Amino acid sequence: MAAGKTFYDILGVSKSASDKEIKSAFRKLAQKYHPDAGGDEAKFKEISEAYETLSDEKKRKEYDQMLMFGGMPGAGGAYGGGYGAGAGASGWGDIFDSIFSGNGAWGSDWGSGFAGAAGAAGAGAGRSRARKGGDLSLTVDVSAEDAFRGVTHKVTYRIPSTGEQQTITVSVPAGAVDGGKLRYKRRGEYGVAGGERGDLVVTTHVEEHPLFKRKGADVTMEVPVSVYEAALGCTVDVPTPGGATVRLKVPAGTQTGKKFRFKEMGAPDVKHRGRTGALLVEIKVQVPTNLSDDERDAMTKLREADTRDYREKVNRYKATY
Repeated sequence: MAAGKTFYDILGVSKSASDKEIKSAFRKLAQKYHPDAGGDEAKFKEISEAYETLSDEKKRKEYDQMLMFGGMPGAGGAYGGGYGAGAGASGWGDIFDSIFSGNGAWGSDWGSGFAGAAGAAGAGAGRSRARKGGDLSLTVDVSAEDAFRGVTHKVTYRIPSTGEQQTITVSVPAGAVDGGKLRYKRRGEYGVAGGERGDLVVTTHVEEHPLFKRKGADVTMEVPVSVYEAALGCTVDVPTPGGATVRLKVPAGTQTGKKFRFKEMGAPDVKHRGRTGALLVEIKVQVPTNLSDDERDAMTKLREADTRDYREKVNRYKATY
């Protein structure tokens, strides 16, 4: 401890501070200086030593009495080894184990992130095991167009144990699918007692496209044609997810539901780099709902002249009562 500094000075509180004020001051400083959060281990040890004394009613009373008589208890002082880091198995490491397990200043949210962490900085370190931090997760919304071509997003998330905000650039690959997962190593929760950080798992939520539907890397779409085009045949220009246009030749007599396949015109395959799925085009024959008088007359004549039996299979099973 720096010369002339009391435990009250270290925590930045007055000698008349309440237990609640002492806990609050310790919490803020611990967030800032915790070693697993990149803080100063020596400083963390110092504030931990101060808190151990001032949070204990009996020890605080003895400490105040020493101050009254001009003493400076603490590391290297009259009480060094009684209140300092050399307190042994019953020292501040035990108290921190209690605090970080949810019985002290930080509660259950902090307990899972820092249980046993204080012991690593003091005499109780031998009892603490290095433990990897937990994984964190978040979801990124991606438009259908961006999912086809790939996009980057800057996202900010919170580390539960310290409350700090961290920002990361998420690279959504071309061909991303709804529910796909991206894992970023060592960007999750901090580890305990020197353990490595957990991972950050990002789930992509891809919005639906008004025209294209996804089946993995394959893309499906419906192309409407009129009953006349289906009967006589036609050529249709079809857009692709990649922004190109392909020409589809619809043969005469094409029925609704007929599918045409265009290889490597779908979405990039995120599971197999360098591959692209197919574009599957399904024909939907549209029957006009409002006919002019001339159209109705023409259709009537066509119907009367048509001698095909379109319901041959159905008629086989007609009841003969």
